[in-house]
Amino acid sequence: EIWAKLGSDKFYKCIDRSSIKTRGKSMSNGYILVHANGGLNQMRSGASYYNRDILKILKRHKVIEFTHTDSRLANNGIPDSIQKLRCHAMYEAIRFTEKIEQLGTKLVNRLKENGEPYIALHLRYEKDMLAFTGCNHNLTQKEAEELRKLRYKTKHWKEKRINGTEKRVLGLCPMTPREAAIFLESMEYPSNTKICIVAGDIFGQNGLKALQERYPNVYYHSNLATEQELKPFMQRHNQLAALDYILALHADVFLYTYDGNMAKAVRGHRLFQGFWKTINPDKQNFVRLMDGMDNKKLSWKEFATQVRGLHVNRTGAPNARVVGHSPKLEENFYANPFPGCICLKPKHEKSR
Repeated sequence: EIWAKLGSDKFYKCIDRSSIKTRGKSMSNGYILVHANGGLNQMRSGASYYNRDILKILKRHKVIEFTHTDSRLANNGIPDSIQKLRCHAMYEAIRFTEKIEQLGTKLVNRLKENGEPYIALHLRYEKDMLAFTGCNHNLTQKEAEELRKLRYKTKHWKEKRINGTEKRVLGLCPMTPREAAIFLESMEYPSNTKICIVAGDIFGQNGLKALQERYPNVYYHSNLATEQELKPFMQRHNQLAALDYILALHADVFLYTYDGNMAKAVRGHRLFQGFWKTINPDKQNFVRLMDGMDNKKLSWKEFATQVRGLHVNRTGAPNARVVGHSPKLEENFYANPFPGCICLKPKHEKSR
């Protein structure tokens, strides 16, 4: 059951354009050029199209360059044809380069040798993420001060004074390596499970020690690939992130410990592929239970039973995206393209 596939035959990918709606041989208005400046996830985020104000400029100049976009501006409330186009671009049309695809596939196959499954763990316990969020649980005083200085040094980060303890209790911090290990153990994943870390360098003097004590079979792209294979990618951080994306996408289970842009992109892609098992931890309640166990208020059995109960419906099963009061408060389209790009088969639609 821990490796069970959630794919349902009630659903199908519905991104094909109707022949009625297919554009004829009309002339193009021009072209849009997007220079994506940021991490890999921003590069895969869709551009927003401003029909009212931009179309006339496009017609006049034929080419427009967008320097800043935010996919949340076009989250919901836009035509189905545009939503389907976004999915077609994200999941079908746009591809990594051949060398990235080839090495990524090779690394996935190495992890799955002899039919063994693996978990892709998006462990965002990285220096920049911890500095940005103000989270310093389980770090030394020196490490916490290092993060504080980085936060104040980074001008475009608006929030400077942050109570890390309060954020953790609210479930707003990335899981620590120890928390991730205990979470996996409570979900009954055995100690010989293969775990592939799809993230950057883990911060802190103890690093992955707490995770590796429970799960020694830990992999990265750096120890899955040979030095020669990785040579063309060295110092190319976005290309290395692309390898991690492929490893996360094709994992038997994807577990993300912080709901950032990369996690959203991978989650949405896995849902689109057929609701592949993707675990979204309820961090607020998990932290409460974890602290209760650490303070001897819960036995391991009580703790693990409650953790599993919390996550019965948090493993990537079909769950329709709900429109919120504003784009910032609603589920991101790229994190869940259902409805829009995933549809119920007609016979099941009638029985709803």
